[in-house]
Amino acid sequence: MQIQHDAFKNDILTQNTWVLVDFSAPWCGLCRMVEPLLHRLTEEWAGNFTVVRLNVDDQWQLARRFAVAALPTLILFHQGIEVARCSHFRDRDDLLRRCEELMQQQVRLVQQQQHSAKVDNPTASADRDPHGF
Repeated sequence: MQIQHDAFKNDILTQNTWVLVDFSAPWCGLCRMVEPLLHRLTEEWAGNFTVVRLNVDDQWQLARRFAVAALPTLILFHQGIEVARCSHFRDRDDLLRRCEELMQQQVRLVQQQQHSAKVDNPTASADRDPHGF
């Protein structure tokens, strides 16, 4: 799924789920090479994660806001907050390995948090917009 600047806040930053944003460009060879892998991950993670593509040529303001310096850059958001990023991939296998490790780490983290004590104030972070939208 492609995303536009106007929809970014509503579709990404206000989601209560995991969203992996692929910052890429049509002229980027590695970006085109990893696109099928991201489609595969989208199918495998259906219901648990959403994967969206952001064209940095069209959405340069968002690329700048998130300090994207290399393409492709993958940023994982949870509840609107950046929790991890990956860039500077060597090849497809490196990308796939790093994405799977990233998702497994985040799933374990959430499971640990859910298993531990209740959050003191669950609405505190909902009022805060860390990205200045």
